[in-house]
Amino acid sequence: MNSKFEEMESLLFDWASGTLDDNGVRRLRAMLREDEEARMFFVQQQMLSTALKLEADAGLELSDRQPLHHSTMSSTKREQNNPAKRLSRLSVWAMTSSLLLIFLLTGRVFYLEFSNKSSTAVITDTVESEPTSQGVALVTRLVDVSWEADQKQVSVGDALLPGRFAFASGFAQIEFFCGATVIVEGPADLELDSPMLARVRNGRLRAQVPPAARGFSLEVNDLKVVDLGTEFGLSVTPSGTDVQVFDGEIELHTPTSTMKTLTTGQGVARATGGQFEEINVEPEKFLNISNLGDREQQKQKAQYRQWQTWSQNLRQDPRLIAYYSFAEEGDWERRLACSKVPHTSEFDGAIVGAREVPGRWPAKRALEFKQPADRVRVQIPGEFDSLTFAAWVKIDSLDRWYNSLFLTDGYDQNEPHWQILENGQLYFSIRPENTGTAGSKDFKALSPSFWSPTMAGKWIHLAVTCDLQTNTIIHYLNGEVLSRHLVPAEQMPQMSQIGTASIGNWSSPTLPGQRFAIRNLNGAIDELAIFKVALSAKEIKEIFNHGNL
Repeated sequence: MNSKFEEMESLLFDWASGTLDDNGVRRLRAMLREDEEARMFFVQQQMLSTALKLEADAGLELSDRQPLHHSTMSSTKREQNNPAKRLSRLSVWAMTSSLLLIFLLTGRVFYLEFSNKSSTAVITDTVESEPTSQGVALVTRLVDVSWEADQKQVSVGDALLPGRFAFASGFAQIEFFCGATVIVEGPADLELDSPMLARVRNGRLRAQVPPAARGFSLEVNDLKVVDLGTEFGLSVTPSGTDVQVFDGEIELHTPTSTMKTLTTGQGVARATGGQFEEINVEPEKFLNISNLGDREQQKQKAQYRQWQTWSQNLRQDPRLIAYYSFAEEGDWERRLACSKVPHTSEFDGAIVGAREVPGRWPAKRALEFKQPADRVRVQIPGEFDSLTFAAWVKIDSLDRWYNSLFLTDGYDQNEPHWQILENGQLYFSIRPENTGTAGSKDFKALSPSFWSPTMAGKWIHLAVTCDLQTNTIIHYLNGEVLSRHLVPAEQMPQMSQIGTASIGNWSSPTLPGQRFAIRNLNGAIDELAIFKVALSAKEIKEIFNHGNL
C-alpha cells in the first residue's frame, strides 16, 4: 500500500483510540485539507462498503445492469414490459443516492472533527446482525470431573450442543433449556438430542423436572422415560436399567409392551430387552442438587486454600513490580493493597467507584467495573527492561470501543497500554517516542479475536509479555499463546516505565468540561501481577494452572 495511505491509517487508528497527540492531529488535518487523494481514499472505502451492502440487499447481479445510452422513451417501454429491470433501475438509483449521502456524511464528519479540537462525535453507518448462540443445555456445576482422551472437556457456563456428553468420573449438573435440571454421576455417556430429550448409554442421573418442562424424556436403548412433572433417578449400566420415582409421576414406553406408569415411591429394574421388575426406591444413591452444592463448596474451599499457598510464594518473587491478589482480609477502605513482599504502601491502589464482589471462589474478593468512572488508580515508579502483565478477568460484555485492562495516564514515551477492542482482540502497545515528538510510531500488537458471547461472565486468564531485548510481544489466553508479534527495532523503546496509571479504565478527565473517554472494563478483575521481565510460556501456564484449580 502507498506509504501515505499507511500513515493516514495509523493516524486515524490513533485518533479513534484517543492517543493521537497534537502533532498527529495537525498532520491528519493537513493531509485531509491539502491532499485530495487522502480524502478520496477514505471516502472510497466508505462508498465501497456501502455499495456492496446495498447491492446485496437489493439482490442486484452484474447481468441486471444495462447501458444508459438508450432513449428515455425506449427505456421506459422496456421497463414497463420487464418489472424486474424496472426494480433493478430503481435499486441503482437508490444505491447512487445512498452513496451520495455517505459522501456528504463523510465530509461532514471530518469537518466537525478536525475543524474543532473538542469535537469527538463519530458518524457511522453500519448494520450489524443480531448475535446468536447455540445449544440445548448449560453446564452449571462440575465437581471432581475427569475426562478420557476421547471425551470433549467442557467448563461451567458452557452451552452444550446436540451430541455426545461424556466424562470418566465426578459429578456434573446440566440444565436443559426446557427447564429440566439433571445431576449426572460418572462414568457417564449421554447423547444430547434436544432441549427436551437425551439418550443415556451409561451413568447415574437424577432429574428434577418442573411443570414448565413436563414431557422431558430420557431414552435408554428401546426404553423411553417421559416425565410428567417430577423428580426421578435413572441408573444405566451394561447389565440393565433402574428407574426410581422420588416425587410425581413418569411414563415408561417400550415398543413391545403397553405404557407403564410409575408414581412417587415406585421403582423398576429392567435388563436390556427384558421385562420390568419392581425394586425398592433408594433416593440416597442419587445425588441431589443440595448435596452436590455441599460438595462443590467443600471443593472450592480446598481450591482456594491451595491458591492461597501458591499466592504466598508468588508475592515473594523478586521479579515482581507489583502484585494485587485482591485477597487481603478486613475492610479494604477503598484501597487495593499491593501484596508484594516486602509490602510498601507506595504501590497500593485507590479504588474509585468500583465495588467489591465475589471472585473466582466465594471466599475471594474481586472488583467490579461497571460505571464509566470506575477504576483503580496506581502510581508505579521505576524503569524496567521488559514487562509482563497477567490478570484474572471476568468480562460481562465488550460494549466499548476500547475496554481497559491497564492503561498509563498520558501514554508517554516508554509507557504501555493493555486493553481489549470491542471485537475481542487483545491490544498491547508501548510508545517509543515522547508525545509530540517526531519519530517512529508505536507498534500495535493486536491478537486474533478470542471473544464470543458464551464467554460472558466466565473467569478467564489474560497475559501479555513485552520483551525489549528480543523486540517481541506475546498475548496469552488461559495459559496458551494467542499471538506472537516481532516488533521492528525502531518501534520498541530501550526501557519501559509506568508511573500513574489505571486498572480497568483510563486516566483522569482531561477533555474540556471534565469529559473523559469511556474505556472502563465492563466486568471484574480479581488478580493482577506485573513483572519486570518477560515471563516464559511455561511460567504463564503455571500461573494459569494455579489459578484454575
